[in-house]
Amino acid sequence: MLNIQKNKNTAFFLGIVIAYITAYGIARSTVFHTVENYPQGKGNSRQDFITQKEHQPGEGWEYQVFLPAIKIEEAIIMYIHNR
Repeated sequence: MLNIQKNKNTAFFLGIVIAYITAYGIARSTVFHTVENYPQGKGNSRQDFITQKEHQPGEGWEYQVFLPAIKIEEAIIMYIHNR
């Protein structure tokens, strides 16, 4: 009995994660875009950040909802561009 409940909880959690990732993918292609920032001078690395179109980074409820996914994507982009 306990094992069945554990499987239901795992399936529910996995469903929530998949729905979140799918929603972020849709929002990323329609609402958000990447802004490239090239600091002045030599030696500084390029910095990319994700924001809503026509807004500053951090504005809007969409940004707050998808902040964990945005930070993961920004970290991956930074790693790729600065290795």
